[in-house]
Amino acid sequence: MSTHNREGSELPDVIIGDLDSVRPAVRTHYENLGVRVIEDEDQYSTDFTKSLRYLRSHAGEILSSSSSSSSSSPGTPNRLEILVMGGLGGRVDQAFSQIHHLYLMSSLYSSSSSSSSTAPAAATTTTTTQPQNHPVTGDLYLISEESITFILARGKNTIHTPRTNRGDLARPTPHEKQNENDPPPFLEENIGIVPLCGPARITTRGLQWDVENWSTEIGGQLSTSNHIRSERVEIESDVAVLFTLELAGRLKRVQNR
Repeated sequence: MSTHNREGSELPDVIIGDLDSVRPAVRTHYENLGVRVIEDEDQYSTDFTKSLRYLRSHAGEILSSSSSSSSSSPGTPNRLEILVMGGLGGRVDQAFSQIHHLYLMSSLYSSSSSSSSTAPAAATTTTTTQPQNHPVTGDLYLISEESITFILARGKNTIHTPRTNRGDLARPTPHEKQNENDPPPFLEENIGIVPLCGPARITTRGLQWDVENWSTEIGGQLSTSNHIRSERVEIESDVAVLFTLELAGRLKRVQNR
């Protein structure tokens, strides 16, 4: 996103899609503001797919343009993490299409069975060893009004969740004032592990209901509505699984009633 000197307002760097539903005046408006508009008429891919394809093909360019403002250390791998705002919202078929691309990107770019993830904020970052020396696209995160969803690779995964509103921790009573020095939570305690690609065996540490070499599959046993009970959650699986965490209530959109 770029400011474009419009009183601090954020504008997209690129708008991409088949543009079949955009009004000409809207397109002209953004083009006049310097936003690049790309018309991709491929009817066999969604606008979401077109966007991912663009990001993958321009990963090096994007990382290079943002390197001057990045605080990453010199040894940090060149990886373009992709956050999809509004992910899993709306139509069910579109949600499954987005989940499909979660698995697709995981299979294309994951080269290690071990990863370490950090989920202290509204966006989760994952670090996986990559053999390439050139920039690549990294993990994909779907961020909805309620949750963050991403893929855990086959093997051992570590998710750091230090600012979670956990039910096992002491909370101030209605007559007590919360310590102003306590940072507000980013996450609620609820998580889910869903083996969408087929049966899986998982072992967990740091959850309320931990399991050991536990068989899970759609139509069988599932670990949903489990609770975070540690600032470090470990999940080991023999196949890639979908992992979802609930956002803290303060980050959810206020619903008008």
